[in-house]
Amino acid sequence: MSGNTALCNDTSEAIELFKPQGLYLKPIARLNVSVQLPQLKQPGKTISNWEVMEKVKHMVKPHVFLSIKVVKSTLEFIRLEGEADNKVIIQNMIQRLEGKTIKLSGFPDTLKVKAAEAKVSFPTRHAWDSYFRDAKNMNEMKPGERPDTLHLKDLPTKWFSTRRSREMDEPSEQVLRRIFEGFGEVRCVDIPMLDPYRKEMAFGKKTIQTFTFGQQGLTFEAFVQYKEYIGFVKAMDALRGMKLLYIPEEEGGKAYASPIKAAI
Repeated sequence: MSGNTALCNDTSEAIELFKPQGLYLKPIARLNVSVQLPQLKQPGKTISNWEVMEKVKHMVKPHVFLSIKVVKSTLEFIRLEGEADNKVIIQNMIQRLEGKTIKLSGFPDTLKVKAAEAKVSFPTRHAWDSYFRDAKNMNEMKPGERPDTLHLKDLPTKWFSTRRSREMDEPSEQVLRRIFEGFGEVRCVDIPMLDPYRKEMAFGKKTIQTFTFGQQGLTFEAFVQYKEYIGFVKAMDALRGMKLLYIPEEEGGKAYASPIKAAI
């Protein structure tokens, strides 16, 4: 598996994407936690981000975070971002945190905690409509010069391969097309790593390194162009706020998750 995939222990919220390939979508379950900090009145006295994180972990028990990290730290507050197995757990965590207080060792004041579900960064309809409307030298009558193409990055190669292409550590354009045809008629698909000429351009001349070819073939990028605007919109709406979930038949129910990186 590639570096951006992880074992997934909870598939309760899985939404079928393309069952023959073992591919599903899973909602991202993430929350932001902000802890208001006390004024540091003594020179040299510091607040431990690690202690704040441990206090928050303790507060959400018996639930546990899949991951938790500090995303912003100032003199006024510390903001954490945590991820859990599913949306139900996130809501339970928020109830255990929102409006509560914690106390840090060495500080007399109690610190207020705020918690809310995190917004997931993903292109919106307003973003792509504005981009193409404001772009110069674009003709919306021409494919590719209007919002019709998904640009997907860091897709796990194995998940989009046939038995034959897997032996060569390559994804399959046919598989990619079949998966995304579920949202609308596809005009064409493009996987740059399968084009030997673009490989030469990327690796042969540093000045023309436009495409990324993944971690030694473990991941790839792809373009999927729809014939109609509605196909593109359905695909973007379906992928927003989701992870890719892979449940291969040959692994007896084991599941893996990977983030979806999509651009216009």
